[in-house]
Parts: sequence; structure tokens; C-alpha cells
Amino acid sequence: MRRTPPMLRHIRSPLMLSGALALALALPMAPAIAAGPMEAAQAAEARGDIRAAQAEWRNVVRTTPDSAEAHAALARTSLEIGDIDLAEREARAALQQGFNPLAGNALLYRSFLASARYEALLRDFPEIEAPADQAAQRAAVRAQAQLALGQKDAAAASAALAERLAPGSTDALLAASGVALVGGDRAGAEALLDRVLAREPNNAEALLRKGGLQFERRDLTAATASFGKVIAQSPGNVAALLRRGEALLQQNQQAAARADIDAALKVLPGSTPGIYLNALLLARTENWQAADAELQKLGPQLGNFPDGYLVQATVKRGLGQMAQAEDAARRHVARQPTDPRGAKLLAAIALSANRPDDAAATLETLKARGTADAEALDLLARVQTSQGRPRDAAETLKAAAALAPDNAGIQTRLAAARMAAGDPDGVVEAANRAIQLGATGPENRQLLAFAALSRGDIATAKAEIAKLPPEQRGNEAGLMLDATLQMMQRDLPAARAAFEAALKAAPASNPARVGLARVAAMENKPAEAEALLSAVLKQQPNHAEAMAQLAAAAMPGAPRAAEARKALEEVQAANPAEPALALTLANVLLRADEAPKAVELLSSAPLRAKMNPALSIARAEAQAAAGQWTEAEAASRQALAEAPDSIVARRQLASILVHNGDAKGAELLLQQGLRMQPADAALQQSLLTVVLQSQGFEPASALADRLSKQASAQPASRSLPGDLLMSAKRPEDAARRYVTAYRETPSGDLAIRQAIAWRTAGKPAEGGAVLNDWLGRTPNDTAALIVMSDLDIQANRLADAERRLRAAIALAPQDVAVVNNLAWVAGERGLPDARALAERAYVLSPNPETADTLGWIMARTGDAAAAVPLLKQAAAQRGTPDPAAAYRLSYALNATGAKQEALAALEPALAGNAAFPQRADAVKLLATLRGGR
Repeated sequence: MRRTPPMLRHIRSPLMLSGALALALALPMAPAIAAGPMEAAQAAEARGDIRAAQAEWRNVVRTTPDSAEAHAALARTSLEIGDIDLAEREARAALQQGFNPLAGNALLYRSFLASARYEALLRDFPEIEAPADQAAQRAAVRAQAQLALGQKDAAAASAALAERLAPGSTDALLAASGVALVGGDRAGAEALLDRVLAREPNNAEALLRKGGLQFERRDLTAATASFGKVIAQSPGNVAALLRRGEALLQQNQQAAARADIDAALKVLPGSTPGIYLNALLLARTENWQAADAELQKLGPQLGNFPDGYLVQATVKRGLGQMAQAEDAARRHVARQPTDPRGAKLLAAIALSANRPDDAAATLETLKARGTADAEALDLLARVQTSQGRPRDAAETLKAAAALAPDNAGIQTRLAAARMAAGDPDGVVEAANRAIQLGATGPENRQLLAFAALSRGDIATAKAEIAKLPPEQRGNEAGLMLDATLQMMQRDLPAARAAFEAALKAAPASNPARVGLARVAAMENKPAEAEALLSAVLKQQPNHAEAMAQLAAAAMPGAPRAAEARKALEEVQAANPAEPALALTLANVLLRADEAPKAVELLSSAPLRAKMNPALSIARAEAQAAAGQWTEAEAASRQALAEAPDSIVARRQLASILVHNGDAKGAELLLQQGLRMQPADAALQQSLLTVVLQSQGFEPASALADRLSKQASAQPASRSLPGDLLMSAKRPEDAARRYVTAYRETPSGDLAIRQAIAWRTAGKPAEGGAVLNDWLGRTPNDTAALIVMSDLDIQANRLADAERRLRAAIALAPQDVAVVNNLAWVAGERGLPDARALAERAYVLSPNPETADTLGWIMARTGDAAAAVPLLKQAAAQRGTPDPAAAYRLSYALNATGAKQEALAALEPALAGNAAFPQRADAVKLLATLRGGR
């Protein structure tokens, strides 16, 4: 255990009664007592052997039964070892023999408080007015009993009475201090204690309370000193020994803590705080067996300690008794749900049992409560990373870094998470911060290089790689960097060699396998790529890219759809409870028009056992596709029950209700959602669609107008009237409604919708005007720049499109669509960076669109042989025939001399009348190919 929490705040010293008690402790023994036994008793007390002292005082009392001092001393030592009944009898005997009333009553009161007889004390010792010193003492002790019973107002009145009877007396000050402390005024309570100690520096009760406050604010050195002053006067004082032992334990002074705890247990072997602290000390040294034995002595009393169950959980975990450890950890979390230590331990136990979902849930609950520390957030991020949730991990580590800004390790992990989440700018920020904090390892340099590669900045990547020592260039990460760099530069043999070397250096490396799969796809080796992706998923069933690539290859129409689907099915069968795999395979089945199989898959027992709204939503979609509308409705209702805030589930259920003839129910469902989330655009659109379908255009139009004026529904609702007109295929009317809304409240969304409406109406100039107006106000609106670039491309204003896309890419360097569009424009304009941009887009996301762009640029710049595999990949993975893609493939094949293959690719594409921009060029190529037959 790295840190011991303040376990004993609830322990109250048996001496915490009144100033008169210090007098009882300090009174000299009367010389009339027989010298031998009395000296032996005093010597035993001086060395802290209270049990021996009590025995000697018994002898003194037997030999001199009329000695008030001996009876008082026996009462005092009996209290120290917990012999409360004897202490009370001896205190009464001392008073009967004429012992000092203040000191004698202090001992008597103490016996009542030590046995928790608070109500009896209040009953047997009512308020008195005289003598004043005794009356003040009694008022003070009554205040203490009332506080113990939770009677704060009565305690305050008793403390005030003590002050009135003996203004500024120790008893009055201590009573007032207790009232202030219970009232939460720690500063006021300590100020009163300081007044006591200013005139009585060795007052035991004041020192114990002062030490307790110092301990609470983590001033452990001062607390140790305060408790030490009490021990100097009374070496056998159990409360002071235990409090100092705990303070020493907090300071990792285990030997000194052991001495104090052993001394306390020698005086009071049955002390539950002493046994507890002893168990804690044993746990510190990982003596789990002995610690467990001590905790078992406490029995049900273990729950009286704030961290009792936490210590028990730690000990049971150390013993390997994981079920008991988890039970104890859950008890602690239930009692202290905001304590990060309990959540961290419970999460660690779940992880050791291979239950990352449970660990994540525990830590996310703590995070939601706002009490997670940096260590808990760091652990949560590690779990999220293992679950394939890089964006969540990055956000969690960002929060951890805010709590621990000087932790270089957290900054390094934040950089890695941002890399996985596709945030290169964030990588640079976190990695440079880690380096500033002294992280001298190669990880951050490697991350900076990867970030540069992801932005297509090869020069910066090479510069960062050059800063790595030679041995770091030859490890897995260094080889992966080299391989990625070679792949971006289209040196596929070198990239393959580097990925294979990385896999040899780290046989479990999934990044190396994914990289090799990319190279294999570029080399038109789909079988190899599928095998590599399958191997990745066998090790990491939720690997997002591997799933996406294998699913794309399994889609109907792909050349190896059957083989890829079989591989996907095998991996899913081996991991039947993995939601992401099931969802991926179900989507493939639905695309293949095999809805019943998708239903069967998503209805399997392992998936049914999971509370996962995404699974219920997918099951409903599959059931609807299979015509099982009743079952689909039930699945949608289950999804909404699992996630009441899920807009997707609510919209899906509404759609199914409409199909099942319950349009009113769908409308009410969506209205309920809008009451909870009135500004949600998707819910607004869905409600508008339901009303349009069930009631017609006019009621829908009235609803759109009403929502557009509703403040809580804005800004999304401002576009609804125009959206309705667009759905009615009235684009010019829609554009005019957008114009009105834009004039009232200009926004990028309204500008874009207006531009699209004008373009649909055949008036693109008007759309360009409004976008130019908006970009004049907000030149960094990425979405508006992209739409405007589309208008420019359609109007063949490629220079303008290039300018806008370069501005957009500066704002969104990881937006694959933007990078790919810019690559295409640059290629059409013959710009020198066209290929580099296309390679960057393909590395960011190797999909049909990026493969098509890169292949086409390569084919037209003299590298047709390398372009063919990319263009085949693009044509095969689109799912539906694309004559333009077929033309580009045929062009590349013809350039390599494969004229018959080029003809076979192009003839079917031109068999129909499909229009596409390059159709005239395609017809010319077809004629050329036919002429060469």
C-alpha cells in the first residue's frame, strides 16, 4: 500500500474531558502512602507499563484503604487499560476519602464517557451553579456528552454556561472548542485550543485535540510532536500512542510506528484501534497472513473504521482471495463512493479477473462524481485504450494531465492516445510537454514523427526520426516509423521489409500486421491482407481498422467477398460476446440481404446478456429488415430502456411505430424526447417527418414554423421550414426560407443549406454568394469552405477550389475527405504535391475513394503499374458498379499493356447510359481498345 489514509480520526482520547483532568494526572502522591508500593507504581507508570502500575496501585489501596490519592491513581490507571467499572468505583472512593473534587470528578466523568454512558451522565450529573469551578467543569463535560449524542444546540448552551460560570477557564475553552469543531469551525476550535496551551503547554486533552487537527490537515510533523508531548507526560497513554503511531505510519516511519503501536497494545491488548493499526502496519510490509489474522480479531467492528473494508480488500487481494477482496472493496465503495482509492482497487480486481468493462464502469462512475484523482483517470484511460476507445482515453488523460500537470508519464500516454484518436496537433502538444518535463525516452520523439507522417509532413517526420538513437530505430516503434514513411513514399518493397522486421522484433505487434495488410492491399494481394487482418482480430477482437477492412472486403460484389466473410465469421464465432465484431458482421449480412442470419447472430445468448443499446438497436434494424416488426419494436424499446437519452434509439422506435400503424405513438415519443433535448436537430427532423407522413404538408409546415420560433429549440430549428420544402422538392422556395432565417440569425449551417438549395434549384451563383458572405465573416468555417469548394469544382473553378481546400486542410489536417479532395484538385491541375496529398489521404484511411484518387494520379503520372492494384481495390470495394472507376482502371491497365484486361473492365461499364464527367474519354478509350483486338 503506497499511502495510508487517516484511519483513526474517530478515536478520542480517554483523556478528552476537562482541564481538571490534567490536575488529576499531575497531582503528587501524598507522603502518607507506603513508600515501596507507591514508588513501584509510579515507576511503572513512568515507563508506560500501566498494567503493572495498576497492580501496584491495587496493593497500595489494600494497604492504605483510606488514601484518597491511591484510590484516584488506581482509577486513573484502570481507565487507561479499559477497566471502566473499577475506575468508576475507585473514583467514587477517592471522592469519599476527600480527594480534590475537580480532579476526582474528572475521573468519574471520564468513566462514564469511556463506556459511552452519555445519557446516564446527563441524568446523574445535572447542571449546578456552585461552586463555580465545579459547576463549569460539569457544564463542560455535559457539553461533551451532548455532542456525542448529536445534541448540538444543547452542547452549545452547556459550553456557554461553562464560560459564564468560569470565564476563560480551561474547562470553558475546551467545551467551546468541541462545539466549534462539531460545527465545522476548525480554525475557531484550534484558536481556542491554542489559548489553553498558551497557559497550560502540557494540557493533555488540548494537545490531543490539537494533534488531531494537525493530522487532519496533513501537518504530520506537528501532529507527531503534539502527541509526543502527551506521551512524554504519560508514556502509557493509549490514545496518544496510537495517534502518534498512525502519524508516523503516514510518514513511512514504520519502525517508530511499530514501537508506539506495540506499546499501546501492551497496555490495552484488546484495543480495536490498536489491532486495526497493527493490521495496517503488517499490510504495509505485505505480511498478508498476519494482517488478515489481526483483521479477523476485529469481526464486525472492522466496519467502524472509515477505511476498514479498504484495508481488508487490500489484504485479501494480497492473499489471492479475490472474491473476498472484491466483496470488501465493494463495501468500501458503497460507503465512500467518492473515494478514488476504493474505486481504483475495485477496478484493479476486475482487471485481474479479465473484466475490463466492469473496471471501466467503476472508474467512469467515479469520474462522473468529479472525485477521480490523476491515478484513477490514468487507469481508466488504460482500460479505455484496451477497449479500443482512443478518443475516450484521450479525453480522460487530458483530465488526468490537468490534475497532474507535471507528470511526464501521463503526458506521454496522452500523446499516444491522441495519436490513436487521430489528433496529430494534440500529439505534438502533449509529446513536447512530456519532453519539457524530462521524459527522455524515445516514445515522444517517435510519436512526434508519427504525428508528422499523419499530416503528410515527411520532412518533419524525418527530422524527428534522426533524433532517435540507432538502437531505437531498430525496435518495433522505430521500424514502424520507417515502414510508414516508406509506404507514404510508395516504396512498397521497403515498407514491407520494415513491417516484417517490426513483426519479427515484436511477434504480437498488431500495428505491424495492419501495416503489412495495407501493403498487401496496395500490391493487390487480398488473400494475404485478409489473413493478416484475421490474425489481428484473433488477438484484438475489437480492433477498429482490422474490422473495417475485413468487412469492406466481405461486402457483396467484392472479388473475395466469400473468403473475407468466412474469415470474419470465424473470428466472431471465437469471440461470441464481443459487441463490435457482432455489429460488424451483422452489417455485412444485412448488406447481403441475409437479415434472418443477422437477427440470429444478434440474438445469441452471449450478446443478449450484455446491456448494450447498440446491440439492441442493431437487432431491431435486422428484425425490421427481416419483416419481424413486432420483435423490432420490442428490441427498440429495450434499447431506449437501456439508454433513455439515446436519440438513435428513440428515432428508430418512432420509425418502427409508424410502420406498425402507430403514428400518434411515434409523435408522442419524439415529443417526449424533445422535452428532454429540445434543441436536438435529429429529433426535430424525425418529428417533422412523422407529422408529414401521417398528417400531410400543412400540419408539418405549421409544426416547422412553430419550432423555428421556439427559443429552446434553436438554433437547429431555424432551418426546419426550409428543410420541409426541400423534402417536398421545392428547392427554390426552400432557399428563400433559408434566406429569411439567415438574415435574422446568420449561421454557417443556414449558409450551407441555402447554398445547397440554390444549387439544387439550378442557381449555384446565388449559393456561392451566400457562402462568400458567410466566409467573409467567418473565414475559418471548415464546413463552409468544403461546400464552397464543391461549388467551385462543379463550376470548374479549380484554382478557387484548391485555395479553399488548402485553408480547410490547415484547420482540419486529419479530415480524410478534405485531404482527398485537395489531392484530386491538385491532380487535375497538375500540381507537384498531388501525389503526396493522395498518399497522405490513403495512409490516413485506405478506402475506395482514397485508393481511387491515388491510383488515378499515379496512372496519369507514369506509374500505371503501381496504380493498377489501387484502382482494382477501389473498383472492387465500392459495392456497386461505378463506370467512372471502371474507366480509370481500364486507363491504367491499358498503360501497362494489359489491353484485353482493360477492355474487359471497360465494356460492361459503358454498356448502359450512365453519365459521368469522363464518359467521352472512356468512349474514345473503348474504341481504341476494340480497334486493337
